[in-house]
Amino acid sequence: MSTVFSGTGNLGSKPVLKQVEVEGEQRSVAEMRVFFDWRIKQDDGSFADNGGFWVTASIWGWRAEAVAKLLPKGARVFASGRLREESWEDDGQQRTQLRLDADYLTVDLVCVEQLKVRAKQAEPANEPE
Repeated sequence: MSTVFSGTGNLGSKPVLKQVEVEGEQRSVAEMRVFFDWRIKQDDGSFADNGGFWVTASIWGWRAEAVAKLLPKGARVFASGRLREESWEDDGQQRTQLRLDADYLTVDLVCVEQLKVRAKQAEPANEPE
């Protein structure tokens, strides 16, 4: 089963970059866990959580390298791609898992500002001599 999916969620883990061989050539792939939530806007302007679900997401190529380099655990992202269900047998029990083969993974602007602040905090202070 495969279908198109778009959603906003938070990274549950830092993306892991791997090099895999596909049809005789090396390709980059980044894998990460994402929690897609259903947030409902309240009358007072705040948001209430209304559940959600975990998905293992992967993205390929130069996007994989950028995601692995830039995104920390907890980053708020928008992802779009093909959602599919994977099935396997483990110790005699049938298991299933949702996977997202992402075409796009973009960062929420609030996260971008947090990344800039973290980068600035990590810079060594220039002390006068």
